[in-house]
Amino acid sequence: MFMNKKYLKSSVRLLAVVLFAVLAKQFCYKKTDGFALYKILSDLSFNQEWECPPLSQADSEQLEKILSQPFHYLAKGAQSYVFASEDGETVIKFFRVYHMRPPLWMTALSLPLPLQPYRICKMIEKRVELGKDFQSYTIAFQQMKEETGLLYLHLNKTSHLKKHLTIYDKIGIAHDLDLDKMEFLVQKKATLVYPSIERLMKSEGEAAAREAIGALVHLLVNRCEKGIFDKDPDLNTNFGFLDKRPIQIDIGRFRLDPERNNPDVYRNEIIRITDNFRQWLESNYPPLSEHLLSEIGNIADQSL
Repeated sequence: MFMNKKYLKSSVRLLAVVLFAVLAKQFCYKKTDGFALYKILSDLSFNQEWECPPLSQADSEQLEKILSQPFHYLAKGAQSYVFASEDGETVIKFFRVYHMRPPLWMTALSLPLPLQPYRICKMIEKRVELGKDFQSYTIAFQQMKEETGLLYLHLNKTSHLKKHLTIYDKIGIAHDLDLDKMEFLVQKKATLVYPSIERLMKSEGEAAAREAIGALVHLLVNRCEKGIFDKDPDLNTNFGFLDKRPIQIDIGRFRLDPERNNPDVYRNEIIRITDNFRQWLESNYPPLSEHLLSEIGNIADQSL
């Protein structure tokens, strides 16, 4: 009986320790949004397909000025951790390469022979996913730089930047990064679509909001005309405005598809993409909903 009580007490203590560890991990994850430095570090090798043209002298000077200030944690996306510049004008996105590679146990442990094909398939699958993501960023930088607000793209490790950047995570801890060794992009910081329309209606009126909506539809048409397809076209979270100029914020799902530049194809695509936005406008600003439909209707007229 004595041994049973002792064993029970030990089991309760062990359970309490495990429970505390689990809760502590969840607490830390929530506080940090899951960010940890090792999640944005990689051992990726050079890939010529990910190379981008060098910046002009003016753009290099602009980048140097941007990266001479600290950046503070802003958000976590499906593919990156986002940090905003101290002046609030730009963001830097570090890719979540930790989620783009196979689990450590899969590459470090020696698996039984029957499981080797599974490991190889998973490793190839992760590599293909990473390649698609990086190809999307390259498409954006080379063909839609202005439409995405991209200022710089760094997918291969280099030695010429010679730049260290201080970032602050969600709980205010500073991290020093050698940018030559990082995969990242620098992008103008935009305000999301819905808040932008609300702001324009309050500050400048309906005419300004109508202009912004027309520019947004034009951006979607322009992307389609370039034969670029987006697998995740959520207007609510993936697009924004720089004043009244729209840009696409999320650029990780671009694919080249020349068949999409047919107006008969992309007109229906744009109707689908904008439907939730139209419903929101209908509930809040009915005249703007009508204007959106009119702008999309113009696509049909122009294609005849």
